[in-house]
Amino acid sequence: MAFDEHLDPFTLDNYTVRLCKNEEELRQYQDLRYKHLILEFDPEKAKTATAGETDDNMGYDKNTVQLCAFCRDPITGIEEVVGGYIMMRFKKDDDFCKATLKYDMSNLFKYKFEVCEVTRGVTRPDHRNGVITKLLWDGIDAYVRQNKLRFIVGTMSFMGIDPLIYTDGASYLHHNYRMPDEIMVRPIESNAYYHNYIKKEDISRRTAIRQLPPLLRGMLMIGAQTGDGFYIDKELGVVETFASIDTHKETYKLENFGRAII
Repeated sequence: MAFDEHLDPFTLDNYTVRLCKNEEELRQYQDLRYKHLILEFDPEKAKTATAGETDDNMGYDKNTVQLCAFCRDPITGIEEVVGGYIMMRFKKDDDFCKATLKYDMSNLFKYKFEVCEVTRGVTRPDHRNGVITKLLWDGIDAYVRQNKLRFIVGTMSFMGIDPLIYTDGASYLHHNYRMPDEIMVRPIESNAYYHNYIKKEDISRRTAIRQLPPLLRGMLMIGAQTGDGFYIDKELGVVETFASIDTHKETYKLENFGRAII
């Protein structure tokens, strides 16, 4: 867990967005992820879960930062984690980014030390009103700027392992939101799938947008572009695409987060 990172905390009503600063707060976030990310989306695992189990993120938490939203009880003043994201970045040549397990990011690595991967987002169900997600993305933006980074990247999951059911969505991304060739990211070949893309004029736009994960729709509205092809992750039961936001471009407009795709 990296305590040397920088982010100026900010507050809205009873919420404060900041980085986790000690092991107790990290454990709160790990417990939140385990209960409302892992178990919530894996009913079979939930059947065998035991008390005290948590999500240690395969040990990656020790080398990453956790951007969290804390809710303060107005009576006791006690804060508790109600949402958050993990952020991974490169500080030295042997640093690790989880996306490199699935994608060839060599084209993007000319900007290696300006890249921040955002992963493992979760919000507690009783706070899923859109406010927390917007606050956390304000926090991500502040973190990127304060630490002089440029690219926000992540993997976007489509449920199930049949990419063919997302052909409209994949084609829509290909024609409208494709990353530039000079920084293009592609899935590792053994798990890669490339669609026979539908012609732009033949895409059902309504179907395509409905097929896109909600987070990806939000990211597209603030300037995200996507990589080429899908990665089939049989272990997690999803197909994924790579998304990248270049915060130096004029198309990066955080104020559009949450708006409908037009």
